[in-house]
Amino acid sequence: MIDGGVVRNLGFISSTEQLIKRFDTLKAMEINGVTLINKPESMFNARDKFSSLVKLKSAGIPIPETALVESPFEAMRLAERWKEVVIKPLVGSLGLGAVRVTDPDIAFRIAKSILSVNQPVYIQKYVRKPERDIRVFVVGDRVIGSIYRINKTSWKTNVAQGALTQVILPDKYLEEIALKSTAIMGLDYAGLDIVEDLDGGYKVLEVNAAPLWKGFYQATNVNPAKYIIQHLIQKLKK
Repeated sequence: MIDGGVVRNLGFISSTEQLIKRFDTLKAMEINGVTLINKPESMFNARDKFSSLVKLKSAGIPIPETALVESPFEAMRLAERWKEVVIKPLVGSLGLGAVRVTDPDIAFRIAKSILSVNQPVYIQKYVRKPERDIRVFVVGDRVIGSIYRINKTSWKTNVAQGALTQVILPDKYLEEIALKSTAIMGLDYAGLDIVEDLDGGYKVLEVNAAPLWKGFYQATNVNPAKYIIQHLIQKLKK
């Protein structure tokens, strides 16, 4: 019997049954006394981007205007109203599948294609930002590091999409947002994607419960694995 473990991700999910099986396996481990970080419920909630943003907004965390729709006409109307939108997978990572749209007709066509395979349309108002976003890494109740992810050739600032990284010293408000968002989601560790809205302040795009850290490590020389394991050991001692 093991005492504890680190859940890095829920893996590629091809069916609801597969997701339930993996979730139930982790819950069974918890019920039998295994301390897991992150907790299965927290990882499940964080995987649902829309639900995550609802939780954050209700707690006063700044987020982009966001909608989840099942009509291509509604997607078109949102594109008309917001002028520029991002349509992205409800569950996804690495910036894959996200599309930036300014033409309502294109928004209609993309939404129709998504709906044709029985998937809802997750759509956000595009946030005007510098050619970068911010990744903040939180473990426990501390920020272990922050970086800019800079991309001058694409609006996508994921490292997997070719972004360069640069260490930054977060201001007090940025740290506060990151720590509060992680706590709201019930996570022991997280990678937060935050943008500097040129029209006003920070906006949290996502709280990632299974963050990759290759780019973060290259920029900061800080290995999150060390801090995650230390955090787990502290929890086991309590």
